[in-house]
Order: sequence, then C-alpha cells, then structure tokens
Amino acid sequence: MNPIELISTLGAAILLLAIAVMAIWRRHWWAGFSRLMERHTEAIDNIRSSHLWLWISLAAGLGLYGELMIIRIHSSYFQLFAYFKNVSLLSCFLGLGIGYIRGSRQPLWTPLVMPLMASQILLMYLLRFSPVAAWLHSPVVETITFGLGSASRAWQFLTAYVFVIAIFAFNALCFVPLGQLASRLMTRLEKLPAYSWNLTGSLAGIIVFSALSFAWTPPPVWIVVFAVGLGLFLFRPIQNLILPAVVTIFLLIIFAIPVQSMVEDIYSPYQILSVIFKEDAPPEIQACNTFHQNIYDLRPANIVNKPALQHWATYYGMPYVFKKKPADVLILGSGSCNDVAAALRGGAGWVDAVEIDPAIMECGRMWHPEHPYEAKNVTAIVDDARSFIKRTAKKYDLIAYGLLDSHSLLSGASGGMRLESYVYTVEAFREARKKLKPGGLITLSFCVINPGLGQKIYHMLEEAFDGKSPLVYQADEDASLCYVIGDQLDAASIAAPANIRQIGSLIASLREETDKSTDNWPFFYMTRRQFPLSYVIMIFVIAAASAAFTLRLAPGAGSGFSAPCFLLGAGFMLVETKSITELALVYGNTWMVVSIVIAAIMIMAFLANLLVIKVGSLRPSVVYGLLAASLILGLGQTFVSWEHLPHAVAGILMTAVLTLPLFFSGFAFSSELKKASTVGIALSSNLFGAMLGGLLEYNALYLGYRSLYVVALIMYGLAFIGTITSSKKAAALVR
Repeated sequence: MNPIELISTLGAAILLLAIAVMAIWRRHWWAGFSRLMERHTEAIDNIRSSHLWLWISLAAGLGLYGELMIIRIHSSYFQLFAYFKNVSLLSCFLGLGIGYIRGSRQPLWTPLVMPLMASQILLMYLLRFSPVAAWLHSPVVETITFGLGSASRAWQFLTAYVFVIAIFAFNALCFVPLGQLASRLMTRLEKLPAYSWNLTGSLAGIIVFSALSFAWTPPPVWIVVFAVGLGLFLFRPIQNLILPAVVTIFLLIIFAIPVQSMVEDIYSPYQILSVIFKEDAPPEIQACNTFHQNIYDLRPANIVNKPALQHWATYYGMPYVFKKKPADVLILGSGSCNDVAAALRGGAGWVDAVEIDPAIMECGRMWHPEHPYEAKNVTAIVDDARSFIKRTAKKYDLIAYGLLDSHSLLSGASGGMRLESYVYTVEAFREARKKLKPGGLITLSFCVINPGLGQKIYHMLEEAFDGKSPLVYQADEDASLCYVIGDQLDAASIAAPANIRQIGSLIASLREETDKSTDNWPFFYMTRRQFPLSYVIMIFVIAAASAAFTLRLAPGAGSGFSAPCFLLGAGFMLVETKSITELALVYGNTWMVVSIVIAAIMIMAFLANLLVIKVGSLRPSVVYGLLAASLILGLGQTFVSWEHLPHAVAGILMTAVLTLPLFFSGFAFSSELKKASTVGIALSSNLFGAMLGGLLEYNALYLGYRSLYVVALIMYGLAFIGTITSSKKAAALVR
C-alpha cells in the first residue's frame, strides 16, 4: 500500500468512526443542536409573506441543483454508479419525498445539510484513492463493463451491494432537510402558486448547474455555490452558519491538497478525466478513474525498435490499408487525436473529426505530440456522432469509428444510456452507409473483450448492409478488432500486411446467442436481451431500504398518501425518460441537449399548472383521454421514419409529439394538487411515484424503450381510476 492509499484508507476509517460515534452518542450533542434548529425554524417561519415566492424558488432550486451535483460526484468517483443507473437519482427522490412529508414538523433540519453532504463527499473522495476502490466490482453481470471488473465471487457481490445501498441511504438523509425546507415554505402559499414557484426554482437550479458543467468547473466550485445558496437560509441566527462554514472550508482544503503528482484532473460536462504523465511512457487518460486511452506519438521516427508503439501504429493505421489516401474522411470518436494523426499519416485529403466530449478533444490539442487537430485539413467538431451523421450533407470516402467505449452515462437523465448508445445500432449504421461516396468504406474499431460482442457487431453491420458480410481484421493478437464494410468492398483487392490477419470467418462461425442493438433496444453492451437479475436484486434492496427509511423518518406517512399523485409521478418519470432518449436521436445525446430537454419538460409542467390556475380543472375523463391519446401518438411515431422531412422540421414535430403527454400529465397532477390535503403530501407522493417509475424503467433492458409507453399507459390508467374513486368518496362524504 503506497502512502496515498494508506492516508486515504485511514482518513476514511476515521471519518466513519466519527460518524458512528456521533450517531451513538447523539444525546450528548443533539439537545444543543436542536435549540439552534428551533431558532432557525422560527426565523424561516417569520419570513415575510411578500417574499415567500423568492424563498420557495431558492429552496426548490437548491434541491434540484444538489441532485445534479451529487449525481455527478457519485459517478465521477465511482464508475459503479454509472453502471447502476438511477441509484443516485432515486436516493435524492427518497430524501426529498420524506422531507416534503416532514414539512410541518419541528424543527427544520436545514443546518444538518452541509455537514451530512460534506461527510458523504469526503468519504467517497477518500475511498477513491484507497485500496477499497478495487474491491467495488460491478455486480451487474448482464452487461459488459470496460475498466471495471464484474463481480464473480460472493464477497465481491456483497461488498458492491452494501456500498451502493449505504451511499443510497446516506445520500437520501442529506436531502431530507432540503425537501422539508421547501415543503414548509410552500404551505404558507396557496398550493398551485407555490408549486409554480417550486418549478421556477427547479428550472433555475438546472440552468445554474448546467452552466457550471459547460464551464468544466470541478466539485469545489459546485460545493461553494451550493453552500452559498444554503447559507442564505441559515444566516439567522448567525450561529447556524458556523458548522456548515467550517465543514465546507475543511472540505475545500482537502480538495486543495495535491494527492497525486503528474496527474491532471479535468471535469468535462460528462465525466472526470485524469491525465497521467509518466516518464518514458505516453500520457494516459482515465475516465471516471478507469483507463480510457493513451496519447501516442506514432510518427515513424519515434516507433523504431519499439514493438509496443509499432503495434499501435499498425492498429490505428489499419483503415488506410483498406482505403488508400482517401480524399474525405469522417472520424467518429476522434478522442485525443490518435485516429486523426493516423488519418494524416495515411494520406487523407480532408478529415472531419467528431468527438462528443470537448475536454477529451482539448487533451488532444494540448498534449498530442503531432498536433493533428491544428492541421489545416482537419475540422474538429464537438458533437454526438449520430447527430452529426444525420445532419451532414457531406459524403465520405471513409467513415472510421474510433474507440467509442466511453464508460459514461448521462447519469439518471437519459435512462442510463451510455454516451455512444445510439451510435452502435443497426439504424445508425444504415444512416452512416448513406453518407458514403461510391466505393466508400466504413471501418469500425472496437476492443472486443467478449466473443458475443464481436459477433453482435458483425451481424449488425451485416444487417445494415442488406446481408453483405463485413471483413474483420486483427493486428497481432490484440483484442481490438477492425471491421471493414462497404457496398463495393472486394476482399480480394485488399493486400493486408503480414501482421494483420483476416478473422471474419472465425467471427461468423461463432455460435454465441446475440441480439442486435436497435433504436428501440440500444443496449450495445448487452449481448442478449435478458431481464437483468442483478438489477432485480438491486430493485428489491432499494425498495426495502426506502420503506424502512420512510417508516423511520416519516412515521404515519401513509395517512395522507395520494395514490393518483403517486401513479402520476411514476408515469411522468417513464415518459420523461422515453422523451429524452428519443429526442437524443434528433438532436444528439449530448449533455447540453439533455439539459435543454429536461428544462423544456419543467416548462411544460409550469405551463400546465398555470393553465389550471387560470381556467381551473377539467373533467378527469377529458384530461386522461387527451393524455392517453398523446401517448398513443408518441408510441405510433416510433414506427414512422422522419427521414423524408428536413432535419429542423422533424425535430420540431418530434419535440411536440414527445412532450405533449408531459403537458397533460402536468395538468392532471396540478388538478390533484389543487384538491390534496397539503402540498407536502401531494409532492412527496409524486416523488415516491417517480421512484417507482425509475425502477420500472429497467424493463427497457429486456423489452426495449418502446415498452415504456405501455407501462406509462398502465400507470396513468391506474391514476385515472384512483382519481375517479377519490372523487366519488369525496362526493359521498359531502352528501
């Protein structure tokens, strides 16, 4: 164990011990702290009514901002949370939901937020550099993970599950006070106007965090912004600021201490990138703390008597063995420039290099010794590969797919898809085929660590090219393969060097059971459709933990429970996920697009709520009828091709079709909120329902995303029945 690992392990152990001691001996400090919280509660209750709209917006914005911040931190420090999609988001929903139930209870726990949040972040930060990190193998065995080994032994499964659930529970505890604060403020306004300000603040929280992400800011900046927003609620009495300020400053000091020399951490809008510089070795880029790629100098003069570099020169140069000196080249997933440099060495006339992560592209600009992005015949494009192919009118002699194994998800916001999910589908390959010039080729490079994945790629390309089989080449004995295909491809005309062997017949002869990835089922790293037992286990564990947590922190919560609000939350979550995934096909699967889509969804909910305020509620049969019709319309459009329409027109129409159900869903929820006993009960029921929707979303791993429409229709149908039933009960009580 090196000194960094030793210090990190000891620090994590001391922190856990301190948390345990504080919990066991709570009676010795809780009474004094409770008095401070009582004074804080009194100060919040004394906020002037004329200013309540501002404070409700700030509280809601703080909760949404905190969600996005903690999701990014979880997946940045432990890749495990990227593969266990939605866990971080659902824990935030649980905490906020319990907090909304506790809104009327004394005292407010707001002063606890920063100590709890700082403890969680510090613990994960320390564990990131400790040997414990190596134990946290992914318990998801149904999907291939790059850089993170799947658990294979009982103790590995147990360690991973215990860690995820512990963070799930601790993170939920962090968000309880934020929900409680927003709920208490909202109870002092009429329910619908209060909800409008809640949505306004949530939208502001999305905008602020998105802006910080676009600026590549690191966690210390996120934490300072969060702490300042929280401090606005704590300055009366001033003593409440002392502990949050101390723990925030301490956390910032820890972050400022250099942990590793010759390592540069960069927080892109998607992930943490660590650039590691070593003597006599190429710079290494890690994504979310696992190996991603090296930056190679593969110029002929630099690879003499260097077998390892000669291998990589051969590998990156393979596309130009099959297509000599192509005039126009499109590189998808250009990364840190290795593929672009190979294209220039291969005599490419013009190169369009597409990379979704601007930070990875900047790494190439700064540290690639050949500086290929600066070449006059190279255009660097920051975009989603699928989106660029859809929009470009240009055609190419060669389309080269780089190594797009990103490791990263759009955490919780995109249905858990990896960044490249829609790049590797049969439909995507068909679209790329249309962008080839006569005689043009597609080459696809991939690290095939699983035979089934190798065969899956083979058959997907085969289907995209109407049964024409691709050629598959391997440099030496490396796991990275190069697939080559084109309408006029002739294997006999290719003279490959001796160190490149053709293994297409070997791949074709494999008898692995595989399912092709499509736009409906874009799970490229699952070789087969199967209901993931790993996720089922996690679902049951999360459900049990959530029930225990709710009973402990919000006893009697079921007394005012709103079944329609709960089911509306489940349906909304499912439709939101489906809308984001489908709109990614039109606009690209980028962080900016996802942020804009989520903001648009919030605006639709705001407009629906405003309409209920202005014109009142409609008959449930009308609202739910329109909701069902809009969902069926959305389901129908998944079977329709929009290719014949201009890209901008198709985008507008799809956006309207996909967001319309969310408007009617928002209208139905605002109608329920209007007659709910309290705003806290309605919102907590809705958040718990959103948790159910997040768990039901896992059905897409087997049934495909189209199935989410059907599940959402069932949820909304049950919500309609619940609305009718509650209305009849209310009418009977009146009589």
